[in-house]
Amino acid sequence: MKACSIAAAVMAALLFFPASVQATCRIFQHRDYGGSGYTLHNFERMKMVRGESLGCTTNGHGGGCESTIYNPSWNDHVSSFRVKNGCTLTLWQHVNEGGARFRSNRSYRYVGDRWNDKASEALCMC
Repeated sequence: MKACSIAAAVMAALLFFPASVQATCRIFQHRDYGGSGYTLHNFERMKMVRGESLGCTTNGHGGGCESTIYNPSWNDHVSSFRVKNGCTLTLWQHVNEGGARFRSNRSYRYVGDRWNDKASEALCMC
C-alpha cells in the first residue's frame, strides 16, 4: 500500500511540474562537467561582462520573453556544458552575439581546444 501511495505522489508531481521545467542548459568551468556550474533556463542569456541584469524583455527569437544575466566572473571560463530536454545552447566569442559562434543541442564533456575558455555570451533556448 505504501508503494502505491509513493507512486501516486510521484505521478502527481510529474503532472504538476511538467518536463519543460526541467529543460535547461548548464555551463561548467572545467571539462568533464567539473568546477563551478551555472544553469540557464529557457530564453535565458548570460553576458559575461559587467552590466545590470534584466528581467523579462522581448526577444528576436520568435516570441516569448528573454532574461539577460550579467556575470563577468564567467568570461572566458566555459569548458563543458549539458543541455537537457530539447534545449540548444549557443555560445559566442564576444558579447552582443559577436565573433565566432558555437551552437549545440547535445552536451559536450569538453568544448575542444578552439572553444575552451573563449565564450563571452551564452543563450539557452528550449
